[in-house]
Amino acid sequence: MRARVGQACVVVAAAIAASLLAGCGGPPGSFKGAEAQLPQGEQSPEFLDRVSSQKHVSENDAMRGILMLLDGQDAAKGFQQRVEALKGRNIVNSRWSFDAARPVTRGRLAYMLCQALNIQGGVILTLTGPSQRYCLRELQYQGFLASGIMTTEIAGGEFVAVLARADAYKNTGEVPEILKTSGGP
Repeated sequence: MRARVGQACVVVAAAIAASLLAGCGGPPGSFKGAEAQLPQGEQSPEFLDRVSSQKHVSENDAMRGILMLLDGQDAAKGFQQRVEALKGRNIVNSRWSFDAARPVTRGRLAYMLCQALNIQGGVILTLTGPSQRYCLRELQYQGFLASGIMTTEIAGGEFVAVLARADAYKNTGEVPEILKTSGGP
C-alpha cells in the first residue's frame, strides 16, 4: 500500500511539473561528454516522462531541467552550451568539473536551484555564501528536498518532484504545503 502511495505521488508530481514547466572530480572547469545530446524535439512533458523513470539523473539532464524551469525551454545544442549558459548566470560554480553522464548529486542540484531561484536562506548561507552543503540544508528546511546527504545521487522521480516545487516557488515565492517533503534536516 505504501509503495502505491509513493508511486502515485511521483505520478502526481510529474503531472504537476509537466503542466507548470510547459509555459566533483577533475580540474576546475573541465568537461566530459561535452558533445552529449539529448533527444531531438523533446519538450517538457516528454523530458519529464523520460527523466522520471531514471534511477539517477545525469548532470546533462539536470542542467536541461534547470534551463527549462527558468526559460520554459532548453535552447542549448549540447552539454557544453548548457554549462556555459548556467555559468553565465552564476547558477553553476565555475570551479566544478562537469561530466554529462555523471549523476547529479543532491548538493549540486541544491546549489543550482538556490542560485537559479535566488534563494537567500538563513544566517549561515547569507554569511558564507552559497555552497552545496548549506544550499541543501536550506532547501531541506523549505521542503524542496527530503533529508539526506549532499553526495547522494538524485533519482528521476525525486528530480521531477523537486522541479515542480521549484516552479511553484518561482511563481509564488514559496513551496505549497501540498508539494513539500515531510523530511527536513
